[in-house]
Amino acid sequence: MAGISIIITVYNTAKYLDECINPVLDQTFRDLEIILVDDGSTDGISPQKCDEYAGKDDRVRVIHKENGGLQSAWIAGLIQATSEYISFIDSDDWIDTEMMGELYKLTLAGNGKGGAGAGKEIISGNYIVEKAGERRKETQALAPGEYTGQELEKVKENLLGCEIRPVTMSRCMKLISRKLLLDNIRYCDPTIVMGEDVNITLPCLCDCERLVIADGAYFYHYRLLRESMSHAYNPGLLKNLELTDLTFREILKSKKISTADEQLDREFVMMLLVVMRNVLRADNRDTLGLVKEIFLRRDIRQKVLGTKVEIKGKSNRLIYYTMKYPGAVTVGIAKMIINAYDRRTN
Repeated sequence: MAGISIIITVYNTAKYLDECINPVLDQTFRDLEIILVDDGSTDGISPQKCDEYAGKDDRVRVIHKENGGLQSAWIAGLIQATSEYISFIDSDDWIDTEMMGELYKLTLAGNGKGGAGAGKEIISGNYIVEKAGERRKETQALAPGEYTGQELEKVKENLLGCEIRPVTMSRCMKLISRKLLLDNIRYCDPTIVMGEDVNITLPCLCDCERLVIADGAYFYHYRLLRESMSHAYNPGLLKNLELTDLTFREILKSKKISTADEQLDREFVMMLLVVMRNVLRADNRDTLGLVKEIFLRRDIRQKVLGTKVEIKGKSNRLIYYTMKYPGAVTVGIAKMIINAYDRRTN
């Protein structure tokens, strides 16, 4: 049994595979099981490249499956993984060669402590956003260190609903106990298309008995592609938000988190910022009409005006103000600024 199983989901990303997989093969920590999950790639290259990697290194296994989406892909890899710790990488991203070794040292298994909690821990590093025209470090809001007991319980009471979450809900840049993931697969809903990582990371964080935030540890490189960004209006985004709201409330309540409703009320408003950005980026002359259709809806307006949230970022303050006062002037200014930013960083 390997120390860490690395699950890499692949779908038509042949041009990025070498940059993604080679650093995994070159990890200073060698005790790895590497599972490449080809999610029905149609580019004619990605499946073959996956098989070539398996032929070069006996630590690599390949799963070829029908296309089912990102969530189904990593679940397929998880079910076949054998290690106590799991790490996820998306195939258009990459990691530094020391990532697995440095994070493993922080696990109970890696530091020789073992004992209670070894099967229910999460070790989180930080990451770097790699985008054309922009490169920035992103740091977990929670201070570096080990969280257990009452200190960890306080973290669980505030996982969602903040402008900057204490721990990013991405399943990547982390080592997660396999037991935590397997125990919480039941919460995964394949119809969720935005926030699908929260679907699994949230219940794992609620169940974990030990959380470690690594100091520094900017090992994971998240490639932000223009084609992956929401630049066209997606009318299903609000419906997806309403689905995640119900799903995440159920998770927090089933985990007996006392602040479930408070967290999700704030989270809903925070995610409305994403909905507003999506509308403002729409290539549609009637942006104002789209904004009013959503943000003047009675129930949404009540949520926006009746939920107390703390917003400090300049961009978010602009979007939030536009949500509260969706008029021609505010929408026009916000749209102009958002589009100018996109042009500058793409």
